[in-house]
Amino acid sequence: MTLLLSLAILLMLFGVGLIFYAGVLRPAQLRAAASATVQSIQTASAHAATATAQAGAAGTATTTAQARATATALQALYTRSISGPPSLDDALNQQSAANWDIYNAQGGGGCAFGGGALHASVLQSQFYVPCFAHATDFSNFAFEAQVELQKGDQAGLIFRANDATSQLYIFSISKAGMYSLIVSKDDRHSTPLINDTSQAIKTGSGQINLLTIIAQGAIIDLYINKQFVNSVHDNSYTSGEIGVFAGNTGDNTDAAFNRVRVWNL
Repeated sequence: MTLLLSLAILLMLFGVGLIFYAGVLRPAQLRAAASATVQSIQTASAHAATATAQAGAAGTATTTAQARATATALQALYTRSISGPPSLDDALNQQSAANWDIYNAQGGGGCAFGGGALHASVLQSQFYVPCFAHATDFSNFAFEAQVELQKGDQAGLIFRANDATSQLYIFSISKAGMYSLIVSKDDRHSTPLINDTSQAIKTGSGQINLLTIIAQGAIIDLYINKQFVNSVHDNSYTSGEIGVFAGNTGDNTDAAFNRVRVWNL
């Protein structure tokens, strides 16, 4: 496979481009979509603080208790989802039955095994390199992997993907502490579902972050380093391949991935 997907039109997928899109072009729509989902622990706490000012002490106690109950339930979901034997447990130190992409991308970079990890790298600005596991097909699942952004801008996980049509979800983190969830319709059209910051992200180059996605039907829950960060309701795709990726919004990017595990739910 020699596919290198252009981000010239999909600049909103990563980093500064996504901040601009969410903050300037369509903030009202994105805010409405976000408020319809279960929020992160930090956002729930902020909502509780707002309710405090409006409802007084009694209302504050109720709202705070609800936020804590939601956070507790979502952490329990994480623990429960990864408690059994995984359907896929891949160290990513060499090629496996999952049939991971190995190719050289146009302009440099690509997907390759080296140094005990699967590397996704991209040298062209405003492009990203996906590495699909072609022998996989998951519907309802918990999917996690260790991600080390060794240098550059963005990296993360791909799921419920059809690599032939570029229909997929992308869960990304950046070296600056941002995360996002994108649904791609094809190689020229996509929609940002979530764009936020999280203190759960270990920022900077060389840091290892554990990313986890729990997808059940249209509900997609996101975890970073075992902490719940956000949830979204979207029914664009119900099953497909998993994968990993690296994105370049201005700096050459190399991301190393280890220990992919998937549990069927």
